[in-house]
Amino acid sequence: MVQERSERTRGRLVEAGAALFDRRGYAGATLGEIAAAAGVTKGALYFHFASKEELARAVSAQAERSLRSACAELRAASSPLQGLIDAGYWLVEALGTDPVIRAAFRLGREDGGWQVAPTTAAPATVAPVPATTRPAAADPGQQAFADIRGFHSVWAGVVRDLLAGARRAGELRDRSGGLGPETLVVAAACGLEVVFADGCPAGERARRVGALWDWLLPCLVPPGRGGGYRTRPPAPQPA
Repeated sequence: MVQERSERTRGRLVEAGAALFDRRGYAGATLGEIAAAAGVTKGALYFHFASKEELARAVSAQAERSLRSACAELRAASSPLQGLIDAGYWLVEALGTDPVIRAAFRLGREDGGWQVAPTTAAPATVAPVPATTRPAAADPGQQAFADIRGFHSVWAGVVRDLLAGARRAGELRDRSGGLGPETLVVAAACGLEVVFADGCPAGERARRVGALWDWLLPCLVPPGRGGGYRTRPPAPQPA
């Protein structure tokens, strides 16, 4: 009972911290405001997080878990390339509804020495991206985007994993491992956050993502294969 209450308090603090980091940024959000928004004392906040830096890391970690879990489910339900298409829809929906995802991107954009490289594996409680989606050791894309930082790095890594899986599955026009397809897709995928971060109606988000993939697919897949992929949003899953 005590542990459950503690976990709920920690969760409220992460959510309150995300909401304020999203609105004001790392420097603008204070621990006092975060504690008040979560409905706890500053003492209770310090019981869970020793500093604002530690809370920011927890927000980013929760966002990463959500992203990796969602993309693992999408990949398991379809081919790697279809999973990549659907991951784009998941991201823009999350940008409209989830302050934790928005905060993680904003924290990553801000200049903070507290930032660290993304984790190399999801926690055991979260389904990891399947091994079939992980790039081979020789994949040149591992170094091509090494300078991407923050949560953009996490998102770019997931995109690279799915694209590498699509290449191994024979879904791509270029199977040589060249950087052209990866550069195009990672740039477009990271650009989704820039385009939709400040708010956009849900219908317009879906329309634009669909239009993006209608244009990208012919560049990526062998001639005549584009019709085998759904570029519209995936059907809602039953509750």
